[in-house]
Amino acid sequence: MLRRMGLVVLVAAHVACSHDPNAPPAPAPTSVPASASAFAPAPAFVPAPVPVPAPAPALAPASAPAGEAHRSTIARLEADPLLLPHLPALRDHFGVAASGPFMVQRIELTEARTAALVMRSDESDPIAIAFDRDQLLWSKVRPTAGILSPVNGLTLAARPDGGAVLFGWVAPLHMVAARMWADDGNPFGDFELFAPDACDALSAAYGPGQGWLAVCTSARGTRAQRMREDATIAWGQTGAAVGATSRSGPASILFDSPSSVMLLEQVPAVGGDRLLVYRYDAEAQPLWPAPVDLGSDLGPRPSPAARIDAHVVRDGLVQVERRSGVAGRGAARTTELTSSGEVHFL
Repeated sequence: MLRRMGLVVLVAAHVACSHDPNAPPAPAPTSVPASASAFAPAPAFVPAPVPVPAPAPALAPASAPAGEAHRSTIARLEADPLLLPHLPALRDHFGVAASGPFMVQRIELTEARTAALVMRSDESDPIAIAFDRDQLLWSKVRPTAGILSPVNGLTLAARPDGGAVLFGWVAPLHMVAARMWADDGNPFGDFELFAPDACDALSAAYGPGQGWLAVCTSARGTRAQRMREDATIAWGQTGAAVGATSRSGPASILFDSPSSVMLLEQVPAVGGDRLLVYRYDAEAQPLWPAPVDLGSDLGPRPSPAARIDAHVVRDGLVQVERRSGVAGRGAARTTELTSSGEVHFL
């Protein structure tokens, strides 16, 4: 059962209704209608009935887009155009003369709003902000305040109502936890997701209707937890074993359909790391008999391991960018993969 880590701040509005005991009583009804007069009434005009159009069907409430946060590293705060209008808040946090590099995670919220997590390259001094173009909606200068430190692998995701979720690996507790904020920035709650043995790299993403998927990779293999949209966990206290069974780089999460998810991991192999893709249903059951092998990227393995650049083109089709090329695939720089496991190198 899910256990709350902190207090959920709920704000309710109370409206009081009053009655004046000294007000005169309402007049008693009479047998004369209110429209009666001393003059004889004119013949009543009865208009022809006007057809009433059927009400338009209600629109489904907007939900945040699916997927992980977009990640980038910038040398200066001024280097990200979307952050330029919010430099005063960022400079107040990091200092006017603060030097980079800075790591930035950015997610789309509902109503074309955006949330961002900005921190130094060693993950220190994080700040979370939400904005609508040049309007700062809210900021969290200590987004992990009150959580036992250190909290590593901070990862930002969207909430379906326009709020945001911050995931982190609470190292002293060996616990992946989540902190939620509502669309106005008010605290929604703190939640414990699962307790894997280790979490060298943490990934998290939101999928409409599926909730959130948090994935830990380490030398002991990959474990994950799904948290439903009602904030209950789906895969038990320790999560589910998914993906690679040994060391891998950070996992990339792609919701390739409303009821399935793909995990992409760089896994060590003879001759170089190979990019493997696993596919699961909402209960962590594999949908393919074996992972799909997308081959090895050319060039040396970066350290630390880079995140995989992948995105969903449409339901049933994902695309992976391979900027350094793919061994044995000539000039191919893009790999397409369908939900049936069919692969194309472009």
